[in-house]
Amino acid sequence: RMKYILDSAVFINTDAFPFSSKDEYLMPSACEEEVKERLAKLRLDAALQQHDNFTITDPCAHSLSVVRSWARAQGNTRLSSADEAVLALAFESLDRKEPVCVYTDDYSIQNILRVANIRFSGVLQKGITKPRSFAKKPVSKGA
Repeated sequence: RMKYILDSAVFINTDAFPFSSKDEYLMPSACEEEVKERLAKLRLDAALQQHDNFTITDPCAHSLSVVRSWARAQGNTRLSSADEAVLALAFESLDRKEPVCVYTDDYSIQNILRVANIRFSGVLQKGITKPRSFAKKPVSKGA
């Protein structure tokens, strides 16, 4: 059974997400809070009511800490709390050896997923094709 982690783009950027009854879908509460536009909120509320296999859930504090450390080690300091929660849920699934895929249009999230070798799919955007380093490059002092 595939586990899909959804970020807010699933409801903000699409009219209908293709839920399957054979899979499980999770969204962190921080992403739920990002869905503010009326139609997107209606789509989210309808999905929660219509699909028993779609739940709002949050990662444990330890997973969030691991994600923050991992992102910093990659030079990425651009993650919001919602981004961190999406990644932490994906890392938790990976730790449990569950097949997981993250739906997101956020390139910072995609970059970390690519480096961590976790499947992802863009919602509207194609998705990144290669990881990008967020580490600061030293400034050379010319002569």
